Amino acid sequence: MKSTILAVVALVVGLIAGYLVGMYSAPKPTTPATQTSAPAAAQCPVSVDIIKKRGKLILGTDATWPPWEWVANNTFVGWDIDIAREIAKALGVELEIRDMRFAGLLEAVRKGDVDLALSAITWTTEREKVLEFSMPYYLESIVVVTKTSRNDINKVEDLYGKKVGVQIGTTHDEWATTNLEKPGKASVSRYDKVYPYMVEVLRRGDVDAIILDRSIATALVRKFPDLKIAFELPGSAGYISAAMPKCAQDLKLVVNQVIENLMQTGKLEEIMQKNFELFLQS
Repeated sequence: MKSTILAVVALVVGLIAGYLVGMYSAPKPTTPATQTSAPAAAQCPVSVDIIKKRGKLILGTDATWPPWEWVANNTFVGWDIDIAREIAKALGVELEIRDMRFAGLLEAVRKGDVDLALSAITWTTEREKVLEFSMPYYLESIVVVTKTSRNDINKVEDLYGKKVGVQIGTTHDEWATTNLEKPGKASVSRYDKVYPYMVEVLRRGDVDAIILDRSIATALVRKFPDLKIAFELPGSAGYISAAMPKCAQDLKLVVNQVIENLMQTGKLEEIMQKNFELFLQS
């Protein structure tokens, strides 16, 4: 876990350096900033002022993804939930959590139905076209999980002819569609919720394997000894960030400040370790 945090810190330094270089080398806009920035800010459904006047930060999440976010004893808990609480604290407001299907979460952010989303969201170039992303706070990879009793699934080709489970709207879904379903190499089943639904169908044998982020897979195989991580998808490393509407630049500044502070103080690692253990004990 510690090495992952250090990797993200190194990434952030690189991103800042790249940003500064781009800022001074990029061509200047031909339209005066005063003619474009003011109307955009006025029309933005999400801003720090709006949040403070409302008195609460509205978080969108899919609470079926432990240890990132899940429900324990009728309470939302998880890595992302604790980070969201820190953001709300920095803004001086309460936190309202809206639990929704991941398939509709990013669209809710784009439209401003929620102020931001924290839900183990992987940054991609396609998503960045319509959403604003915070600085990354975790380095993730994608793995294939099977039952421990199986020894026949150890690489991508071993999934051919099998039934594979993914969550709707995720990067896992995209990968399975492109590499398994469209070429007709495997059958793909899609689910709204990872935990407990996808875990249950795998343990029952309804599917041969499920595709997950390594972080949740690590927690699940610790909690359910009859499951194992079979292998990691090649080239699947990606960065986890908070998502906001494109126009919410002032909120992005606050979110980045909170994340940076959590990383520098070591509190981010404490949050992650605490929730990892909480899930194992639940």
